[in-house]
Amino acid sequence: MNFLGIGYQELLLVLVLLLVVVGPERLPAMAYQIGRAVRQMQRYARAVRDEFSEEFDYIETQYRTVRGEIETTRSTLREGQAKMEAELQSATPQLTGPLLPPIDSSDIMGTRAAAAAVTENSPQEATREPDGPPLVF
Repeated sequence: MNFLGIGYQELLLVLVLLLVVVGPERLPAMAYQIGRAVRQMQRYARAVRDEFSEEFDYIETQYRTVRGEIETTRSTLREGQAKMEAELQSATPQLTGPLLPPIDSSDIMGTRAAAAAVTENSPQEATREPDGPPLVF
């Protein structure tokens, strides 16, 4: 027996010391009180264990319910995704030509027109006097 690190010899020594300290006439009453205290602690421990067990079971039930809902939603989304991909694949062969006309990259944002305007207006702009004093912020 090895209860709380106490072997047979240590237990016997404790009982002898208890007999000497308490005395033989009060030893049975003290043993009875110790037994009651141990039973009470066991009851408390059992009640706590049962309560935790009930709470754990409740949480596990909730977890399984939520997990089932997630799996159902996931399968529904996968089915929808597969359906959308199938529709996309069936619609893709119909598109043979370009969707938009090709863009002339030399005239992006009107750069050719702006460059022409700058060259035409540059002699006039350079000789023009300012309308008023410069703005200071």
